[in-house]
Amino acid sequence: MTQPCDYNDESNFSKVIDKKQKYALGLGFFAIFFANQGIGILAIPFYQMTLAVDPFLLSLAMTIPVLLASFIGPWVGHFSDQFYSRFGRRKPFILVSSCLSPVYFGMIWMVPESWSETAQLAYFFTFSCLFHFSVTFLVVPTTCLSYEITSVPKQRTQIMEITTYFVRLASLVYHWVFPLTQLTIFSSVFVGVRFVGWGMGLFFIGFLGMLPALFVKEKNANNDKVKPDRYLLNKPNFKKSILEVLSYKPILILFCICITQVCGAAFAASFDYYLIVYYLYDGDLTQGSILKGGLSSVHAIFGIFSAAVISYAAQKFGKKDVLQWVFVITIFGGFAKWFIFNPNYPWLVLLDAILCAPIWSAMTIIIPAMLADLVDIDRYKTGSKREGVFVALYNWVNNFSSAGAIILAGVSLNIIGFNADLAAQQNEISILLMRLILVFGTVIFALIGLLLLRFLKIPR
Repeated sequence: MTQPCDYNDESNFSKVIDKKQKYALGLGFFAIFFANQGIGILAIPFYQMTLAVDPFLLSLAMTIPVLLASFIGPWVGHFSDQFYSRFGRRKPFILVSSCLSPVYFGMIWMVPESWSETAQLAYFFTFSCLFHFSVTFLVVPTTCLSYEITSVPKQRTQIMEITTYFVRLASLVYHWVFPLTQLTIFSSVFVGVRFVGWGMGLFFIGFLGMLPALFVKEKNANNDKVKPDRYLLNKPNFKKSILEVLSYKPILILFCICITQVCGAAFAASFDYYLIVYYLYDGDLTQGSILKGGLSSVHAIFGIFSAAVISYAAQKFGKKDVLQWVFVITIFGGFAKWFIFNPNYPWLVLLDAILCAPIWSAMTIIIPAMLADLVDIDRYKTGSKREGVFVALYNWVNNFSSAGAIILAGVSLNIIGFNADLAAQQNEISILLMRLILVFGTVIFALIGLLLLRFLKIPR
């Protein structure tokens, strides 16, 4: 069996990973970002704000497909762990998914305007299910490649830094997607959404998504065709692998930290779009979308800067210590939201990125790097190859957390009395409650994450 590498040996990174592989992997994560976020960024302004579909019903139609697809994620990971071909374990799945997923994504936006709300929701739900099932075969294997590309912890942090740059670049682009649909070259918002939706699916998800399969070399791909003797003795059972992974305390703590941010903090953050449109711009969707795009762009730009700082600091001082400081900064950022969401100075909201962008960079650099470290420890201890199970369970937690954030937001909007048809005439109490959720949701969930870190024992 392969012996653990020297964690202080920095030569492995430059010898194994060239620029072509790093950029291809980064573009694959660019595609994953749009696969995960693309539906939401168009569905909320299109299905809810334009077609006036009930926010709670839309939240269900958006989240149930994610949850259903999440159930096959661990199986996809386990299956790709055990899959052997002359093309590698992960690449065949990536190629097939990158061809099918864009078609299902494009079809989501072909809904007829004249249909009833029920028919439109059913149409959206059907193609959303097909898309999420298909894209699972892209997300899990691509993420596995990022874990397997090196076995040196510090170098792994560098890889997560690179993928984070591309994720931040994607976030720089994606909030401008809906404003593009309103350009004068399109005869209506329906034409714009269809054109932009198909373009986003075919290029961002399809073409960019297949690049890791074409250019990234799978680690020990040739050796994996002949399974080591110890691996034959320790060939992991699907159910047993999941139970063993979930019994590992550091993994559970990492998963709980993900839940606090991806579900809790993201739920709170989801109200910024509504506050921008209905609080800062009195229901003007066009102006609100432009400012939201600007906020997203500044978040992305500052996220790229913070990614470099976080990666350097994590390698120098340790991942856990850096993550603790990021949570502290986020708490201050949460309180600042009360003051920077000011209708007298709408563009002041761009300051939000300075204090709140670092946490999302940390979530895509430090948490995956920690998880990949635990994958190596597990493999060296057990002799079992189950990177896919780790990745799939991590994605499962993130998907359920994201779904929970969307459902909570939809329920909350109904409870506080939000009504898209009222435009600028929203209830003042509704706006106040949105502001309170945005501020204290950010603060409370950052505090919970900070507390959980106290119980985490993991290598630097």
